[in-house]
Amino acid sequence: MSRENLWLVKCMDRDGDDVNDLRQQHMAGHLAHIEAIVDHLAMAGPLKDHAGERIIGSLLAYRTDDLSQAQAWLEADPYARCGIWESVEWTRLVLAAGALAGGVTW
Repeated sequence: MSRENLWLVKCMDRDGDDVNDLRQQHMAGHLAHIEAIVDHLAMAGPLKDHAGERIIGSLLAYRTDDLSQAQAWLEADPYARCGIWESVEWTRLVLAAGALAGGVTW
């Protein structure tokens, strides 16, 4: 069975009183962007603090082997353009087991 390669990106919010306001201002554009590329995403969603009360970042898993393509999709996201993220960390995942993999791949 073939294993899917994903590019995971963990985007952590910067500190600042304006971050929540920026999220609200750009949410419609962000959601429209996600809808436009949804076929290229394995998953995406907000990261929350341990209490589950406050958004602290975003996690996206792009369905591509091409890092530059995944980076272009992220750069086109209104959240990336408005500057709410302090750090962006890219990692390649070889999907081997679990519900998204359809069980196990070995």
